[in-house]
Amino acid sequence: MSKLDLGKELAALGLDSGLERVTAATETLDRAFDEVIATAVSPDRLVKVTVTGRGDVRELELDEGIYTSRDPRALAAIILSTLGQAQAAAEAKLASAYDAFREHLDD
Repeated sequence: MSKLDLGKELAALGLDSGLERVTAATETLDRAFDEVIATAVSPDRLVKVTVTGRGDVRELELDEGIYTSRDPRALAAIILSTLGQAQAAAEAKLASAYDAFREHLDD
């Protein structure tokens, strides 16, 4: 069945407005994932991680001071912890987008 035929059948059943509403809400939520950027800095300020709303790492900055006093395992732990904080911040920013999406579904 083509998209056009499906659209006609939904219209005949009176469901096309609901589909349009859900499609618009989904597109809005998808844009929010693309637009959200969150950054976290480690407590010692030596690691900075920036992620997208999808959790992808956009940027990783290491201060020069990190090379003088860190063993590899400690450095990895700091990076992973800071990454987790950035991802949690992105999730928090997306919470309002999720709420708006749910409201559109409940209408």
